[in-house]
Amino acid sequence: MALLRHASTVALLTLASRVLGFVRDAGVAALFGTGVVADASVAGLALPQIARRLLGEGALNAALLPALAQAEGEARRRLAGAALVLFGLAGLALAGLFLLFMPQLVALLAPGFAMDGPRAAGAVLAGRLAVVCLPLALLAGVLAAFANAAGRFARPAMAPAAANVAVIALLVMLWLAGAHTMSPSAALAWLAAGAVAGAATQFVLNMLAVPRGLVRLSLAPADLKAALPLLAGAATPLLAAALPQLRFLIAAAAASGIAGGVAALFYATRLVELPLGLVGASAGAVLLPALAAGERGQDGSGLGAGGLTAALALSLPAALGLAVLAHPIVVVLFERGAFDASASRLTAGALALLALTLPVQALEKVLITIAFARGLSRLVTLASLAALPAGALVGFLSVGALGMAGPALGVLVSSLVGLAGLGIGLARRRLIVLPAPSRRRLGGLVVAALGMAGAVALGREGAAGALAQGGLAAAGTLAGLVALGSAVYATLALVLGGIDRTALRAGFRK
Repeated sequence: MALLRHASTVALLTLASRVLGFVRDAGVAALFGTGVVADASVAGLALPQIARRLLGEGALNAALLPALAQAEGEARRRLAGAALVLFGLAGLALAGLFLLFMPQLVALLAPGFAMDGPRAAGAVLAGRLAVVCLPLALLAGVLAAFANAAGRFARPAMAPAAANVAVIALLVMLWLAGAHTMSPSAALAWLAAGAVAGAATQFVLNMLAVPRGLVRLSLAPADLKAALPLLAGAATPLLAAALPQLRFLIAAAAASGIAGGVAALFYATRLVELPLGLVGASAGAVLLPALAAGERGQDGSGLGAGGLTAALALSLPAALGLAVLAHPIVVVLFERGAFDASASRLTAGALALLALTLPVQALEKVLITIAFARGLSRLVTLASLAALPAGALVGFLSVGALGMAGPALGVLVSSLVGLAGLGIGLARRRLIVLPAPSRRRLGGLVVAALGMAGAVALGREGAAGALAQGGLAAAGTLAGLVALGSAVYATLALVLGGIDRTALRAGFRK
């Protein structure tokens, strides 16, 4: 029960962080639209953002917790202190390299930027100003693992949300200071300062979460040598967690040749990540502990099948709803200030196809969780590595013909390849087996989601006038369409057996 309570806390706080992250990005969109500043900030701050997200959501736990659990007393304190020193030095070394080679990094992340143009210059400026985020994020991740090892979960899980609050506060200050009258370099300096403020907030909260006396900083050669395996061991879980994020960096590189394309793809990605964050947090916080505890069926696949069904039940209707309502959603959520109608069209063009990656990525997250619980991190890495070139090839080849839909298609293909690799690898080990009842439920969920999409599409055509008015009328109409889709989906899922009525009734009785 204590484990489930902690898991629920982590899942809720992770979801809160994602929602606040969306508010943060909506603020940037309102201030700068999809113009030069937005494109440059997304490219320049891409790596600090990814580092904060991965390390803030426990990517280092798999490397650090087992070693800390085996050590005791003074040896444990010295090991933790030496590990903190080593990770800090590694973060400073990475920051130095990125500071030195930032122009080359921007050229790699955004090859469509003219390197003598304002977008590339702005990205280099923002990236160099924000390199301090890397050691701060790395140390915050280490401290979060230490706090978790001591049984403290709430404050580390709260740290990413608090970091987003710090960035939002700085955006308010930027607006009050007159963002629209600033030069691009001044605006980018403010945005980089916001990234640093968020990383510093996360670091401080995690430091305060570690019990006093748990860490004793040590520079003794023997202690540093003992901690070196922790630094090396962190590479595998970090790589496995980061590889799915790289497909979005590749898509951004493919979109960089379109003016405003990098920012538009980023905003579309954030909309997809809102429901995806719920699935990921639930999988990591609930499914993984249950699997690790051995609570599964006789064939070893009971929780796996249930996790896949739950992931599809949440993500498939969200994906089709986002795809069908892409343009009105972008207009209602983003179109204000500098984010004009052309920015809405650009973002909606990416969102309509990118939304279809949601169920694929949700299923992939569940399979990754199962693989990690069984010690198959190498399978996760190989599947993710195989997916990257496939997505890059499709994204770069199709951007000319499809525009913003091209990079989104690359992400979809990459996600499908990664899912297929994981599914085949786990199925061969009989770690995922879908029994007949699960297959029937999955079929019912698919049909219910398609019926919902059809109903919402018809409703959107009938409400085209209200949606075109914008403002509260469009927001109210959009809310009504979402409610319609939810009702149709729930009804069809129950009728078609996509939802287990017995389990539902049991849940209500509890």
